[in-house]
Amino acid sequence: MNIIQNPGPVYSQLLIVTGALLISLSPVFVVLSGVSATSSAFYRMALSLPALFLLLFLTGGKLWLGMRQCGIALLAGIFYTLDLTCWHQSILLIGPGLATILGNFQVFVLAAFSVFVLHTRVTLRLILAIPVSIIGLYLICGVQWSAASDDFQLGVILALTTAFWYGGYVLILRMLQTSFDLEGKIANLCMVSIFTTIISGLVVIGSGDTFSVPGVGSWLYLAGYAVICQVIAWLLISIGIAHTTPIKVGLILLLQPAGAFIWDIFIFRLPFTSVTLLGVVITLGAIYLGSTSTSPGERSETG
Repeated sequence: MNIIQNPGPVYSQLLIVTGALLISLSPVFVVLSGVSATSSAFYRMALSLPALFLLLFLTGGKLWLGMRQCGIALLAGIFYTLDLTCWHQSILLIGPGLATILGNFQVFVLAAFSVFVLHTRVTLRLILAIPVSIIGLYLICGVQWSAASDDFQLGVILALTTAFWYGGYVLILRMLQTSFDLEGKIANLCMVSIFTTIISGLVVIGSGDTFSVPGVGSWLYLAGYAVICQVIAWLLISIGIAHTTPIKVGLILLLQPAGAFIWDIFIFRLPFTSVTLLGVVITLGAIYLGSTSTSPGERSETG
């Protein structure tokens, strides 16, 4: 329990690694569930609530931790809803692997925050990461852009938009979780999930979508999506994130797109060319460069 309550730098990063690997299964659950992008976002959050409330009860925590916590959780819920909605739609349009890789350009959002807000020194790695990422993105999408379908182009745009919302959500979650113990972290996740459930439900209604689920199999995939990817994974990440710098978080979360791309190939038989594969490798390399572009001083800050 001490490791969970006060994990320290090493165990914090191990917790985030485990969470990122579990989250890499997210697009698989989205596709297999057979429901729409907005509905899958709603059910991910709604079905996670019972498990989160049970954890809160077992740890003796309380949901209400003050107006500040509530306000930050609401902001996190807004960013998370936009993140999930854009990402799920891009998954259905361009596939789990590519959608997740492009969505993880979030690392540049975290890097920008570190540079402009935390005043992290701009390093050569960060400078190199930007043109390298553009080259990788071109090889993945640009080579076939003019001949690509409207759905493919829209999916790419939505996936890149996801990066902004995802990066913002990670930063807000880090701010929310930094000063709380385990019970508080679970309470915060509960509050964020409540707000995201409400907001995503309003999106479903406002867009004229439906809450219908095809069958029992779809319910099982949605339940697995909620418990594994939302409750367990994000609880692990939330515990570790308070003791890890933003750019290191971005680096570790790189495991998510790498894992999603592998699942896309082995489960959904994703077709790819040597040019596309080269683009993926270059893009992941650029994200790595951006994630590790910290100054010596920042690397020593573990929260």
